[in-house]
Amino acid sequence: MSSCLKKSLPEYPSFNENEISLVNAEYRFDGGQTMNGQPVVAYQKLNVTQTVDESNSTINIIISVPAANDQFTAEEKAKVVQTNLWFYMNISTAATIKPVTGTPALGDPTDATKPLKYEVTAANGNKRVWTINVTSFTNN
Repeated sequence: MSSCLKKSLPEYPSFNENEISLVNAEYRFDGGQTMNGQPVVAYQKLNVTQTVDESNSTINIIISVPAANDQFTAEEKAKVVQTNLWFYMNISTAATIKPVTGTPALGDPTDATKPLKYEVTAANGNKRVWTINVTSFTNN
């Protein structure tokens, strides 16, 4: 095998940031369609407002469930609970993120009634544990 990379490429500094800059939440449900015999998952993005406390590595979020729409019916909206949400985040360039202390992996359903803890590792290896607290959840 050969590579198209050549010697003498410039050296770039390793990124040293290990931040979570944005937290999003969504609700996932059966979209009522199938593909190759498997159900297609639909999702509804939830409204999230956040307050970041960088000195304590804490993000407090307020979640509200939006109004029903075409696919996200009133019946489906009524099923949205704080103990069954999915989270995704924006993190620093070239960083990695992993759950710690019993927090489910991103992409898995999450009980957001408890603090969520994620370790963000910068490209240079610096680690930081962030705590995400849902301080309010409304589904009116």
